[in-house]
Amino acid sequence: MIAFLFILLIGLALIYINVSSVAKDKTGKIIGAAVLFVLFLGMFLRSTLIGSLIVTFFAVWLPNSLILYIPWTLYRIGYYFTQPHHLSRHLVRRVSRYLLGITCAFTFIFIGYGMQHNDEYKTNLLTIDLPGVYTESFTAIFFSDIHVDPLFKAQKLERLIAQVDSIKPDYLLFGGDLADITTEKMDHAGYDSLFKKLTAGAKVAAVAINGNHEAFMANSDNSPEEWMRKVGFVVLDDSTACLGGVCFTGRTDFTVARSRDTERKPLSELIPDSIKIVEHPKDSTDSLADTTKVADSQASAATVQDSTADSAVVATVTYDTIPLYRPWILLDHQPKGIEKTHAGRLPDFALSGHTHDGQFFPITFIIDYVWKLAYGKGALSGVLWLVSSGFDCWGPPVRLGSDSEIWVIKFKAKNQENQ
Repeated sequence: MIAFLFILLIGLALIYINVSSVAKDKTGKIIGAAVLFVLFLGMFLRSTLIGSLIVTFFAVWLPNSLILYIPWTLYRIGYYFTQPHHLSRHLVRRVSRYLLGITCAFTFIFIGYGMQHNDEYKTNLLTIDLPGVYTESFTAIFFSDIHVDPLFKAQKLERLIAQVDSIKPDYLLFGGDLADITTEKMDHAGYDSLFKKLTAGAKVAAVAINGNHEAFMANSDNSPEEWMRKVGFVVLDDSTACLGGVCFTGRTDFTVARSRDTERKPLSELIPDSIKIVEHPKDSTDSLADTTKVADSQASAATVQDSTADSAVVATVTYDTIPLYRPWILLDHQPKGIEKTHAGRLPDFALSGHTHDGQFFPITFIIDYVWKLAYGKGALSGVLWLVSSGFDCWGPPVRLGSDSEIWVIKFKAKNQENQ
């Protein structure tokens, strides 16, 4: 976090130096200060339409402008220390104006294309072969990072609802970062009814976790987690729940934990009891061989007397107690892996979001250096892990070099591979 703030301050300083160079003396300084003021104003008004528009422009313009401003600034510094005469102020102003015009033009082009690209989302299919101990196949739809805000289009969510209804997954899994507006505004805009329709599409359960933006939005009057429960999600907050034939563990996001001034629970405390005991009645006339086919079975007897017979006729019913082992799926918003101190069972599969796969150029080229697994299927901490680029965007609803998406995941048991 400290490194990020340091880089941000350097970037803002470069922006001020170069923008203030487009005009003479005080006029240039006023222009540079005005640009920074509007930027911070947009962040302050983030939950409003005007604030979202300001953030959209600056979020795209800042990284792209730095691509040109950094080498130009380095050239100016090098020229200052190596040449007997400074660059003329007229040349500096002219180049600064050209750079400002070029970066603004590219920003509008990127926003125009990127917003249109973000309106659509991809449906990725993934099949996971479950270990032989698991006997039940199931389907899950995973998505993350919705970031509902004034620029979010409800029609996109409606398309997802229709798709979930057509697929009819066993589980609907949400990886955190619900909204950047209050739950009151969510209700006023009708998102409560839309999300209720969405969660109703899961045959067994809809499961959700918190993300770092839940920490930003949480206060005494606003609880994103309670709102998610209200619309039908089972919210896991450093907790585990076995729902149907699958066990899920949802981690508290790192930022949420810091905002609460607490530590995340060790994963070892969240390992589920994944054995589901199912009792099947068997008639006592079944052969002993049939009874002993079930490993680790425990037998109990119940006696029933037929009172209509002349003599007591005793019938014995045997119950076989069959352990059905359930897969363990981990949901953790940020793909940082599992703590190195963890000992014991590892999850069978893990899901994350948060990275947005960089979201737009040029961050899409940097993101792989920030995260060990920034996107797609891979391995973290010895666990098969999937990182989604998200269903929508933070800040600008712009995708350039990445895609909005959902994942349809089919978990296949070996004994059902050919079914």
